[in-house]
Amino acid sequence: MASTDNNEVLILGSGTLAEELASSFRRLGYVVRVGSLSGDAALAAGTPALTVVCESAPSEKLAELEATTGTRLVPTVEACEITRNREGIRRTAAEEHGLPTMAYEFADSPGELRTCAERVGYPCVVKPGTSTGGEGQSVVTGPAELDEAWRKASTSGEEGRVGVERYVDFDFECTILAARSIDPETGQLATWFCEPIGTHHEDGHLVEVWQPAPLSADAMDNARSIAARITNAIGVQGIYAIDLFVDGDEVYFSQVSARPTLDGMVTGATQRVNEFDLHARAVLGLPIDVTLTSPGAARFVSAPASHTGLADALAVPETGVEVAGDTVVVRSTGENVAEARERAREAAARLG
Repeated sequence: MASTDNNEVLILGSGTLAEELASSFRRLGYVVRVGSLSGDAALAAGTPALTVVCESAPSEKLAELEATTGTRLVPTVEACEITRNREGIRRTAAEEHGLPTMAYEFADSPGELRTCAERVGYPCVVKPGTSTGGEGQSVVTGPAELDEAWRKASTSGEEGRVGVERYVDFDFECTILAARSIDPETGQLATWFCEPIGTHHEDGHLVEVWQPAPLSADAMDNARSIAARITNAIGVQGIYAIDLFVDGDEVYFSQVSARPTLDGMVTGATQRVNEFDLHARAVLGLPIDVTLTSPGAARFVSAPASHTGLADALAVPETGVEVAGDTVVVRSTGENVAEARERAREAAARLG
């Protein structure tokens, strides 16, 4: 059985996101270990009463961990399953809760993919069936490109199943961070929304984010309505990253993660409380503060072979550099988003 010591937390994951989250719990006075489901020594040492999932893991393994140790998983096994599987979250959002999404289909073979693409229409986007953070995606303009799109998507995911959705030339992509915790005034669950984060991908990889993103009043209402409905549907405490497409005043749901994500790392420069601290607070049912203190932006670049450009990058005003595994996160603030984005772009270029 799990330890009854409520001062212990296991972060189930690895890498920078897990370590940042561990630091957030430690700042709140908790004893924290970081481990993974792949036989890590942290798991062998025993499982505390609370395990916070910070990685994409098969639901059957999470269920086994919960059953054999008695630990409380956050998010729940059901929430992890829904958010990990692209088809599951799309059907939950569109078919069960009526959220606006792009037209979509799912296929188990190249032949099925051709049929699905014809129904959805060209151009379309082919994606892995499991959430991969943008990797393995292809914009397909005609049937001749489907075989290569199938290869990329089916090898990037874990189940060999791929999704295909209608491509829309939207204005930009956007992420809403929503923290679900206990409202100290009512004692009931409530949801708080961070200012929207604009995101930009190239070849399926996140390269730039900025906060706040310039949504119209109607688009903001639509974005927060979608975020509220999907977080209520999943139901667990914690922070959610809800990915959206913005086209004028229209907003379309894409996917959701029930844990801190790479695009939310910009909050380390822009908010009074960053996404990792928000997640820790929300999981524990503590008060939430989503105050934006400064416009900001972040660039994500491959780690350079040397540190020769570090001094030049840090010389850019209001800029910080953080190495996250094989990715360098360059964060800048400014008087406005445009200035912050330009500073982050310049600092990233100076890294070489």
